[in-house]
Amino acid sequence: MTSIVTLHESESLLRLDFSLPPASWNEIVSDSVSVMAIKEGLGIFSFTNGAMLVSATADSSLLASLQMAKPVGLQRQTANSELTEENLLFKFERFDLTGQFAEGIRAQATGNIATAIPCYQQVIQADAGVVRVYNLLGLCQRLNNDPSGAEASYRQAINIFAESPDAWCNLGILYQKNGQEKEAQELFSESLKRDEFYFNALQRRAAWFLETGQVANSEFALLNLRLLMNFSELAVVQRHIRNSADRLDMSLEQYCETLHSEHGILANNKIQQYFRRVESFINNGAFGQASEYMLMLNDMTPQMHGEQLIKSWIRPRIKKIIQKITTDAPYEFVKNLSALVATCGAVTEKVTPERSPLTGPEFFSMVLLEIMRDGQIEPAEQELLKKLKAALNVPDQMFMKMFNNVRRQLTGVELSEGLRERFSHQRLFKNLCQAAYRDGVVEESEKKILGFACKAFGISSEELKRIIAEVVK
Repeated sequence: MTSIVTLHESESLLRLDFSLPPASWNEIVSDSVSVMAIKEGLGIFSFTNGAMLVSATADSSLLASLQMAKPVGLQRQTANSELTEENLLFKFERFDLTGQFAEGIRAQATGNIATAIPCYQQVIQADAGVVRVYNLLGLCQRLNNDPSGAEASYRQAINIFAESPDAWCNLGILYQKNGQEKEAQELFSESLKRDEFYFNALQRRAAWFLETGQVANSEFALLNLRLLMNFSELAVVQRHIRNSADRLDMSLEQYCETLHSEHGILANNKIQQYFRRVESFINNGAFGQASEYMLMLNDMTPQMHGEQLIKSWIRPRIKKIIQKITTDAPYEFVKNLSALVATCGAVTEKVTPERSPLTGPEFFSMVLLEIMRDGQIEPAEQELLKKLKAALNVPDQMFMKMFNNVRRQLTGVELSEGLRERFSHQRLFKNLCQAAYRDGVVEESEKKILGFACKAFGISSEELKRIIAEVVK
């Protein structure tokens, strides 16, 4: 789509107005975009799908103005050219003026990694402060079998543009592929702190909880709630939710109902929708739009059960905007947010550690899941299950239910070269320790289970200390 762009400059803002219909502009506002030089002048590019959403003719003087040390605002042009806050995107990043960033994105979108990498490197050589180029360069380097180069690029993206979830998640995926699962999960958590609906991090972290048997963890339930209420149309999410229900010995309907009932007001469709929009708007610099939805969230929940949860969720988002825009800035949304701070700031956040001790049946189901990873039960493994079943008093009916659930969960789960993972005492025991330490307190019953597992799996005291130190680190 082509547009006419008009420059408006004030003391605090360099504004570019684009002549676009409201529907087209709404797509841009809800996306993750940046403006950059192209052969024709400048374009607005989406970092969600790599597409150029808008192109506009721009002379060299307009492009040169983008190098000024003041925020840039992107806005849909109105009849009288006045500032309309609900259409305004604030961009504080440095922009590529070489045209190579756009060329790299075009090449990468067609799978031409060999061309994209030097394009991105030319952008960095011209201006190392063009922050968003590092994440895409890292993606290309990983695809080009250069993991050390990819890690360095992701690290640089995080160092100079830490508020974006992208590089945190992509570095986590790189670590996960290298078998550094603990580090990967920490990075996925950091990504979700920036955008709790960032799908790659959300799905991978939820999958890890399921894989390690931590299905009673409150974070796992909250992750699944977000997946269920925002991405249920995706097949991978449908499989994950179904497997989560099976793992908890519930029907799909029972599990979905449980997620809704456990989370109360947070399971409201409109609230989840508003949460997701606020995250998206803030990350795209659409602060006016984000503030409107935060005001609506606040107005929806007065004197209701869960009101403090909503206010606690809103408060750090207000802080993120205020850090970018000074409180004396002449914007109506700043005044609205300042008034909202007065109500949200009085809320005291109470964090209660989850208390869900590891039980014998849960331990047995974790063992069963680990043993059946390779699709079969060896004679030695069958003997181990028999002993554990008797020691933990697992009834035959419960055993068959667990067995069928684990078998359904593992259906179609293949690893490299078509082979499933083999049974690992060490991995199982590590997952067991993580489940026992998930609430920060190891109950006496959990200590007995860990001791029993040490004997059953031949875990030495030195290895026990090492695994626990790694888990609680």
